Amino acid sequence: MNNTFGKTDLVTSKVVYGCMGGAGAFGAQEEKDSIEALQEAHNVGINFFDSAEAYGAGYSEQLLRKALGDKRSDLVISSKVARENLAPDAIIEACDRSLKNLGTDYIDLYMLHWPNRDVPLADSIGALKKLKEDGKIRWYGVSNFGNQDLDEALSLGEISVNQLPYHLFSRAIEFEVQPKCEAAGVPIMCYSSLMQGLLAGKYKSLQDFPVDRARTRMFDHRKWADATHKEEGAEEAGQELLDALWALVGETGLSMEELAIGWLKSRASVGGVIVGTRNGAQSRGLKKLLDVQLEDGVLQALDDASERLKQDLGTDIDMWGKGRTR
Repeated sequence: MNNTFGKTDLVTSKVVYGCMGGAGAFGAQEEKDSIEALQEAHNVGINFFDSAEAYGAGYSEQLLRKALGDKRSDLVISSKVARENLAPDAIIEACDRSLKNLGTDYIDLYMLHWPNRDVPLADSIGALKKLKEDGKIRWYGVSNFGNQDLDEALSLGEISVNQLPYHLFSRAIEFEVQPKCEAAGVPIMCYSSLMQGLLAGKYKSLQDFPVDRARTRMFDHRKWADATHKEEGAEEAGQELLDALWALVGETGLSMEELAIGWLKSRASVGGVIVGTRNGAQSRGLKKLLDVQLEDGVLQALDDASERLKQDLGTDIDMWGKGRTR
């Protein structure tokens, strides 16, 4: 079932197809597999596709054009301008590049990918307003904007989205940012919704999770030499949650993916849940995530199971602890 996205006129599927993976973010893959993945996601009922100029230096946007360019009128496309391009002229140029990559003359939803405090936010928002006036974008918003940055953005214009990391293993936005979005009528697009595969039902133990993905603040920084945080993590609480999830899989007969995505779909102010795949077969499996609705008792059990980890990790919404949000 599709819904109207926040205060916009965009009618979107609640599950959003994330185009980052096709650009090689999770390992190399054949282009034909990426194209089939995009096409099959559309075939099962997803009409909302999220990309960014930073995903493969535009390759992700190009893949979307190759796969679904002839379906443009059926699609809602979002993309993002990189942090280093937030000066007004650079935003205009970046948007023009994205339009060319996508093979379209408008982007439905265009976002500032990360805050950049070297550029006045008013200047960046001003460029987005001009793009909207010129018809190059229909709506604009932000991504990874924390409590203070969101306040400033809301004071400068009509922000139509805040794209944020949000899932059962990372509930930091609930302390301050989610309530602010809800009060302002700004829908949240959740990324990392399956936490790089930890919520895909493949791992019984955090110790089995690939070490090159164990970079978030939940994991001890010593696990990964290039970790950008210096915290000891919250792995005991994380394992408790993983154990509880497996127990709920057994009790409900639902997959872990259905539990994770169904929980996100139920959350206040969530307008879209981003999920990616690597091939057509995986995309065909997204139909169950479009359809899943969890009973109140299951939702409460998920809340309870993830509460300790939420408290242990605290209010920092940057999962990697790079100090990019405030």
